[in-house]
Amino acid sequence: MRVRRARYLLFFCDDRPFVDIERLLQGIAEARSLRQVYALSALTGAAVPLERSELELILSLPAEGWAEAAGDQLLRLAHAGTVVIEDSADPELAELHHREEALAGAQWDLHGALFHFLTKWRGVDLRRIAAGGGEVANELSPPTQASLEAFVERFGPPPPAFAERDGGERVRELPLVERDEGVFRALRARRTTRSWDTESPLSLEELALVLRYTFGVHGYVEGPHGIVILKRTSPSGGALQPVEAYMLVSNVEDLDPGLYRYDGRRHALAQLEPLERAEAHELGTRFVCGQDYFGAAHALFILAARFERSFWKYRRHPKAYTVALMDAAHLSQTLYLVATELGLGAFVTVAINGGDIEERLGIDGVREGVLAVCGCGRPAAEPSGFDPSFQPYVPRETEPDGSNR
Repeated sequence: MRVRRARYLLFFCDDRPFVDIERLLQGIAEARSLRQVYALSALTGAAVPLERSELELILSLPAEGWAEAAGDQLLRLAHAGTVVIEDSADPELAELHHREEALAGAQWDLHGALFHFLTKWRGVDLRRIAAGGGEVANELSPPTQASLEAFVERFGPPPPAFAERDGGERVRELPLVERDEGVFRALRARRTTRSWDTESPLSLEELALVLRYTFGVHGYVEGPHGIVILKRTSPSGGALQPVEAYMLVSNVEDLDPGLYRYDGRRHALAQLEPLERAEAHELGTRFVCGQDYFGAAHALFILAARFERSFWKYRRHPKAYTVALMDAAHLSQTLYLVATELGLGAFVTVAINGGDIEERLGIDGVREGVLAVCGCGRPAAEPSGFDPSFQPYVPRETEPDGSNR
């Protein structure tokens, strides 16, 4: 076989506690640790334990060019994503080879690729609470006073709400200027919504406004060699605007439930898959790892970055993936402000089954991949039990613990 070491690979060593059964049977109970080397592979998104001989074999192979080698050990390492085999007849190994070529072709940086692919979830359901015999909760419960007290008792109190700095800082108080119109009002009013009025659908016009002013294009510059720079209402690293919006609709007037892609060029929706309303709700809940209160929103927006567009400029750059995450964050905040202005609720979450979403949308996860899910809808009259009731805070008129002077 012609083989080489995978390029998107990192090693780490960890000491794990274990019980020495032989000594325990001798009546000796003592804490011991096992030193284990792992390979982190972006090809499989997994950490793989390695024997010393396997580590030495991987390190003996080139990362560029090919070496002739054979054996069952190499096949195991190839299935683990640590080595790549050229022209393998095994479909899984051929796909891993193709995947690595795609990563390199899309100009992924090593550290960004490892972070993205090793933190991608599939099949996670947060409703499965590790309690008792692994009971499955019907829904995630709002925090209670007892649960908060138990958490603090176990982990201690959090760091203070306001950062404290010791030392001789020179402090100058600023004018307290208050505004309550336009964007200032929206900024103060925006909040995360977890409870929806499912009996009252969004209008198609409301959805169109949200899409137009969150993901729509409002200007462009055409440069040489076919370079086009787009202007949205949110900033973007390198002015590349690589984040696309896919949509899961469950409750919008005059729009069939289903999966869609928002076409910013035409301000139009391309239907990818029709669904029944109940199916859309269940699929949305699976997408957001069992967070039923988000899955029940009228419309969910899946933020997927076209990595190859961003990385075209930031080629294997250590900050390129960070830029993509920031782009998605900017868009989600813009969604909050637009929804607030329209009297709608909004949310954003990164607790998502990104791998499952990509498969359902038919995107490869390498040249284009899912970063977050946000959504909007008509809020219920009564807030969710998750929603805190905030007290007004005015600097210099309210103590840091929230009490008035």
